[in-house]
Amino acid sequence: ESFISFKKTTNFQDIGMRAIKLGVVSVLEREAYEEIKKMWRLFEKEYDSKAVQNFPHPHLSFQGGMSEDLKTIDLDLQNLASQISPFPVVVGGIDSFNKPERVIFLSVVKSKILKSIHEKIDDILKKYCTQTFRFYSPQDWTPHITLVHGDITPNLFRKAKKDLENYRLHYKLTLHNICLVRWYDQDRKIRIHKKYILGQENTLSR
Repeated sequence: ESFISFKKTTNFQDIGMRAIKLGVVSVLEREAYEEIKKMWRLFEKEYDSKAVQNFPHPHLSFQGGMSEDLKTIDLDLQNLASQISPFPVVVGGIDSFNKPERVIFLSVVKSKILKSIHEKIDDILKKYCTQTFRFYSPQDWTPHITLVHGDITPNLFRKAKKDLENYRLHYKLTLHNICLVRWYDQDRKIRIHKKYILGQENTLSR
């Protein structure tokens, strides 16, 4: 399983029909948010790729899974967010995955603080999810900001990588939130269920 994808690989008989697909992300902010939105529009125009926009907010993904206990996950994430200060993220260039789907992304440096936050989120989801996303487990997680996800042809994938091979960027930003997101099969969209502001007690914004 992965973020953005709507491929139905889950055996719902095993986990119960009330289980929902959810994830935990940090949404980018201000200039970084707008810059990634511009890049999404460019990839849609030049490479006919827009699946990443199923969740319309540029973000850094931590973990996801299937669970029936959204309420308890919400409470644990609210408690975690109150204990975390806004944290820096360093973006270090463009990279890609070929499997399980074709993905182009901005690579993010796996700093000690980022690794620590990811492990705490992973622990929460593992407690309450019947299954979590394998490629987002601590040993496999590659922190990144997705630009293209899955819906690009092999030829355009190769073209995009060649077009971007001399593209250099390196910048630092600060994230002030974590968000619990949900998948909605009826319209194939992903939406923020709850947004938690880091370091604050009243983390109830939706």
